[in-house]
Amino acid sequence: MAGPGGRMMAGGGPDQRSMDFKGSGKRLLKQLAPERGALWLMLVAGVLSVAGAVVGPKILGRATDLVFAGVVGRQMPDGTTKAQTIERLRSEGDGGMADMLSGVDFTPGRGIDFAAVGEVLLWVLIIYVAAGLLMLVSTRMSIKVINRTVYRMREDVQAKLARLPLSYFDKAKRGEVLSRATNDIDNISQTLQQSMGQLINSLLTIVGVMAMMFWISPLLALVALVTVPVSVVVATKVGKRSQPHFVQQWRSTGKLNAHVEEMYTGHALVKVFGRQEESAADFREQNDALYEAGFKAQFNSGVMQPVMFFISNINYVLVAVVGGLRVASGTLSIGDVQAFIQYSRQFSMPLTQVASMANLVQSGVASAERIFELLDAEEQEPDSPASERPSESLGKVALEQVAFRYEADKPLIEDLSLTVEPGQTVAIVGP
Repeated sequence: MAGPGGRMMAGGGPDQRSMDFKGSGKRLLKQLAPERGALWLMLVAGVLSVAGAVVGPKILGRATDLVFAGVVGRQMPDGTTKAQTIERLRSEGDGGMADMLSGVDFTPGRGIDFAAVGEVLLWVLIIYVAAGLLMLVSTRMSIKVINRTVYRMREDVQAKLARLPLSYFDKAKRGEVLSRATNDIDNISQTLQQSMGQLINSLLTIVGVMAMMFWISPLLALVALVTVPVSVVVATKVGKRSQPHFVQQWRSTGKLNAHVEEMYTGHALVKVFGRQEESAADFREQNDALYEAGFKAQFNSGVMQPVMFFISNINYVLVAVVGGLRVASGTLSIGDVQAFIQYSRQFSMPLTQVASMANLVQSGVASAERIFELLDAEEQEPDSPASERPSESLGKVALEQVAFRYEADKPLIEDLSLTVEPGQTVAIVGP
């Protein structure tokens, strides 16, 4: 408000900024900083759990090798050695079988060692149970961190609303503000709940599985990694197409909520002035905009999962073919190939999960950006404690040549002078 002489006191309105996915995403992650202790515990438990899950297939492949060696050894004549058996097969012209058996640790005349197989299976069971319990700890810590973070964000928004000037609420529709304080925060909570723990687990699984694949067979590992660049390109392309639509979806949600709130609280005025048809038309327009934005966002992000599954199946076929050839040449054992095929599935699955979570992450970051716009809005400056106050309050107010405007080029009140005597009630009304 401007006082005598035309001094201007303009209030801040809703902050309008362009979409900044990277900046808003980093700022959202910084909200987790106060939970460092729980985050470290979650990470350590997750690493140990993934390590157990990754080691399991390799140990299980050892059980397969023991069973296969027992089956082969029982069919071979007793009293000979492995080298003699392979040489006999070569002399008989069965070089392919000789090459394959050269990679099998069997003893002619000896069947399956069930004690050794049972011991291996027991170790696998212990490892998988321990991995499951550690994952339970990691999940519990993740839920604890997320709920505390969202709790603080709600408190920050509530405190911010108390510090905003009236000019902000005059410019922003109440339904839009309520949508940010409720719908957007709830969406951030759901995004973190559904993506954070799973995302960390998936990334750890990718690293662990990749290390095991290179340990078993560098050649097969390179074959499995052929499809990774394709997956990255697909995820990047789809993500860039989806993000603007998610931003528009939550903006449209806020506008629609604002319209519904206004029509509900002002229902009597709508009826008195016969604005029912206009109100319904505005609702249809806002609803259609939300439908279009939501459909485009979900469709573009939904394309990612079937494409990633297709790429995963191609990876599976390549590994199976090359692995079969390596077994036939005696370079790899059947147990190692079995473990590698499991690893290829374990490798493809988290890649697909990470790509599928892109729509959740983009939706959550879009909501976070709307929350940060609210938190960054210009606040009302508190009165100075050294302000002069009249020694005697008479209850009389006088305004002389007062001007008021929110924006410099849009005057609302100009050259207003009035005196309000004690006991009078005066209102300034108008568009």
